[in-house]
Amino acid sequence: MFEQTDQKLSAWLAGVLGDTKITLEPPSLAVSAPTISLYLLNIRRAQSSHASKSPNPQVLLTYLVTLQAQDQSTAHALMGTLVSALMNQTEFEYELEPPPIEIWQTFGAKPAPTFIIKMPVSLPQKYPQVPKIKQPPSVRLGSVASLTGQLLGPGDVPLVNAQIELTSLQRVERTDQAGYFTFSGIEPDTQKREFHIRAKQQELLVNITTLSQEPLVIHFDQLEI
Repeated sequence: MFEQTDQKLSAWLAGVLGDTKITLEPPSLAVSAPTISLYLLNIRRAQSSHASKSPNPQVLLTYLVTLQAQDQSTAHALMGTLVSALMNQTEFEYELEPPPIEIWQTFGAKPAPTFIIKMPVSLPQKYPQVPKIKQPPSVRLGSVASLTGQLLGPGDVPLVNAQIELTSLQRVERTDQAGYFTFSGIEPDTQKREFHIRAKQQELLVNITTLSQEPLVIHFDQLEI
């Protein structure tokens, strides 16, 4: 993936200086013809100021670009053309500060005109392999039902806005103007139901073993109205 960045920068340099030799090797002690060294100096994790908007992890490639020639006037003229093009492009960041003198000692080369290019590169994201489904998924739907009831107080008066809790499911409903309530989406085969009723600041716990009628009628006769 880094070779693509090498190729991109090499193409840009060739577009500016034509047939000038381009190498990815570090600067050398002597050259036989004008040569541009496009040397990958280091690789760092890209910070937010350098990273693009890619969702993938990114690194920052730092290239040391050096122009060497036997004739220094030729080197200066070529570097002037290169720096002019560098400052008029917007594809990558650059720095014109000279590198530490020790770097030339490391390369075993004479100091030469140079600058830095910084290029963010997105790394491919690896995702875990998910096994393929060999058979179509099967969907089993359980039967559901609704339970409707009516809450009556003394004298068979409908109790309005009373709270009815189906304790086994921790479901709560309220009665309407006629005292009716409905629990939908419940299992139809459950025979025993326990209801916790709150009405007019009074409570009643009702256990019903068999639902013999529909709608279910619950009497809250001991309610003080």
